[in-house]
Amino acid sequence: MLHQRTAALALGLAAGTPMTAIAQGAPLTVAMHYTQEQAAPLLACLDAYDADGVTATYQQISYRDYLQTVLTGRLGGQSPDIYNVYSIWAAQMVDNGVLDTPPDAVSEFVSETYSAGTVDAVTIDGTAWGVPTEISAYMLVSNMALLREAGFESPPTTWDGLREVAEAVTTRNDQGRIETAGFAFADSSSGAGFVHPFYALLYSEGARPYADDFSEANLDAPEAETALGQMAGLVRDGITDLSVDAYDFPAGGIGMMIMANWLESEIRAGFGDSFEDDVVVSQIPAGEDWRTLQYAFFMGVDSASDRKEAAWELVRHLNAPRDGGPSCIGEMLAGLGALTANTADNAAMDAPDAFTAPYLAALEDDRAISQPNVMQAAEIEGMMAQTFERALAGDAEPGPALETLDGEVEDILFEFY
Repeated sequence: MLHQRTAALALGLAAGTPMTAIAQGAPLTVAMHYTQEQAAPLLACLDAYDADGVTATYQQISYRDYLQTVLTGRLGGQSPDIYNVYSIWAAQMVDNGVLDTPPDAVSEFVSETYSAGTVDAVTIDGTAWGVPTEISAYMLVSNMALLREAGFESPPTTWDGLREVAEAVTTRNDQGRIETAGFAFADSSSGAGFVHPFYALLYSEGARPYADDFSEANLDAPEAETALGQMAGLVRDGITDLSVDAYDFPAGGIGMMIMANWLESEIRAGFGDSFEDDVVVSQIPAGEDWRTLQYAFFMGVDSASDRKEAAWELVRHLNAPRDGGPSCIGEMLAGLGALTANTADNAAMDAPDAFTAPYLAALEDDRAISQPNVMQAAEIEGMMAQTFERALAGDAEPGPALETLDGEVEDILFEFY
């Protein structure tokens, strides 16, 4: 859906008119996945933007269809000037020549303004391809009402502790079905439900899923077997099962989950007045050396734009602080309850709430490691999710399943690295 675009521009795109044929005076187009309501502060900034006659407008592209829409739209000459890219899409977009290399001034802005882990999240082959926008990380989220009822006054900090707490919280009915879940994994249909907690546990074991140059996978490493074995053990030992979905946490019947910060608004709505007392965010339960996963979106410029310099100026403008207040992007993300790793924005905004603060601390303390920006990342993570689901369901042992997965992933890597 297109937002606040001129009638002529909208009709031109609908008719398949190439972007290069659109008048030079047309607004720069910023394509993001947020709805018009979600992006309202950003839309106000775009409406007010006028840099020597260069103006800007907004285009919404569905999150699920974003990458495919971008790649097919380019074939028809219908590219926006500026993208907001999920980090794991970046490798494919770079490989297809979609993204413009940022100018030095933008690269310096990124290195000076964002944490090292966040810069890594937008880096492909040594190049940071844009300016980070929304950031997500994973932490343990606990329903302390259930934990206290089971005799625990604080969340666990180790995996053995998590097992103990989760087992104490879990209740089943006479038919053996879980009524109250001590721990839950998220729905695996997107891949993230199993894969993202696995990354957090793998990183906490001190390992990475790939070699630094992505020439090999490390998914058959002992640390990977340990991480998947920890997850599968919860189901094998009856502490949880796959009928419970962590996305139901806001309803109050789940004790713990490993989840990203973006679910806060739904949890807050579900818990109502008890949210502040009963919902606690804490470290990944992996001991003192715990680490976690982060991923990022970033703003980049289309390499085929005939106004790349102006587009990069707009990207910088939207992400730079304004008169001591947050940037346009920072204001939008704050309104969504989302995270930014922009240090200037975080300094300019109110202190984070108790839910958000541990996520920010994980980013600032460099405990958050970026999601791998590997070619065919979405396909690979789909394969990982299927393998993990079989292991959790008891249909495969973690070790052999990971050996098979490692070989399948390396077949894909061989095509690109």
